[in-house]
Amino acid sequence: MAITQASSDKKTVGMVTEKDASGFVKTSIGGVDIYTGSGVPAHSAVKGSICVDVNGADMYVCTVASGTWKKVTRAT
Repeated sequence: MAITQASSDKKTVGMVTEKDASGFVKTSIGGVDIYTGSGVPAHSAVKGSICVDVNGADMYVCTVASGTWKKVTRAT
C-alpha cells in the first residue's frame, strides 16, 4: 500500500510547546498535533490530532478541526 504525504504533513518534528489556553501541552509531529493534559479536550486542533488525558488514561482523536473529539480508548 502506498502512502502519500502532502506538504502540510511536513511541518514540524517533535516541537514541544507551552500549555495552550485549555491547559494541554502540544507536541507537533508531521501535520498533526499530540496533546497531553487533564480532562476531556474541547479545543480546536488539526483533524487527526491526538489528545491523552493523563489523569483519566483516556485517549481522544480530533475528528473535526473546530474541536470535536472522539474518545478512542481507556488504558486499564
